[in-house]
Amino acid sequence: MSRAAAEAARAAVEWAERAETAFSMASVRRAEGDAVVERRGPHSESAAWYEKAETSERERGIAAAMASMWADVAGVLHLIEEG
Repeated sequence: MSRAAAEAARAAVEWAERAETAFSMASVRRAEGDAVVERRGPHSESAAWYEKAETSERERGIAAAMASMWADVAGVLHLIEEG
């Protein structure tokens, strides 16, 4: 595998890890929002936790798209290298 293909593959892995982290954070933040509602009622600061969860979900979507793009780049570079 060429250096460029290897770098693209590494970028794909890094973006995939970011997507996993964002997914986990979204789950944690949504659970925290649910816990705040349980403890303090529906008119508490739970909305802030849900907004943070939505932000993490958007970040996950972007990171997953970037991981896919870099994986495609790595694949194309590898195919070019193979000739």
